[in-house]
Amino acid sequence: MTENYFGKKRVFVYALGLFLYALGIAIAAKTELGIAPVSTFPYALSFITPFSFGVTTFFLTVTYIVIQMVLYGKDFEKRQYFQIIVGLMFSTFIDLSMYLVRGINPEVYLNRLIILAVACVVLAAGITLSVISNVVIPPAEGAIKAIADKTKQDFGNIKIAFDSTIVILAITVSLVFLGELVGFKEGTIISVFLTGFLTKFFMKSFGEKIEIFIKE
Repeated sequence: MTENYFGKKRVFVYALGLFLYALGIAIAAKTELGIAPVSTFPYALSFITPFSFGVTTFFLTVTYIVIQMVLYGKDFEKRQYFQIIVGLMFSTFIDLSMYLVRGINPEVYLNRLIILAVACVVLAAGITLSVISNVVIPPAEGAIKAIADKTKQDFGNIKIAFDSTIVILAITVSLVFLGELVGFKEGTIISVFLTGFLTKFFMKSFGEKIEIFIKE
């Protein structure tokens, strides 16, 4: 553990990023228009199991970490074990956020779209902070990177395949056990493009300022 990765300001920014990431997902979930691809499967599982969205998210997080450990073996960085703590924090933030937004229940479609847009802004802000602070790699992205490294394939291509697999699992579970789509709808597609655009904007506009702040 070094100051480079675990300085107080860096960790604070990273934790804030995780919280905003979770909050963005929770807000999107309340629109019932769909959420970010990586969260569709645990969200669907929360409807067919006695576990909360946060707990099912943690189950998936552990799976992602195990994938990295198996693929990297001895090359798995020691600091990446902190992904377990990150997973616990993120899962807790998910359930906390779901509680905080419990009063948001838009019925008009336009209102749902507006709230989804707000969710994307919050989500993009969270992604920006967590990426720039660079404490530990998020578990899902870590699994994707491990697969890409070992198969010598492009990270972007593996991410598309990975996210697609998660979405397919969510769709399958939803239709088989609930008889309807849960988590994956038009809002999922919208969030992919809008969140991506906003993240690039935030990184370009505020990235340097954030880096200066965490290094002071």
